[in-house]
Amino acid sequence: MAIKLSPAGQRLATIIVSAPFVVVTTWILYKRVVLGEERRVSDGHAIRPLGVRERDERDSNKII
Repeated sequence: MAIKLSPAGQRLATIIVSAPFVVVTTWILYKRVVLGEERRVSDGHAIRPLGVRERDERDSNKII
């Protein structure tokens, strides 16, 4: 059963739940807009985030 929260408690719960979404969305947009990372496109296979080794290999192979 859910407990009733005061209005201040409801605001705090909303902030706690929504903050991770805001942080992750901001980080993704920062990488795309400022750092120039390309948008991920799904081709039906699982999308795995780049690890440090893959990122360094990609950056070293890039022609500036």
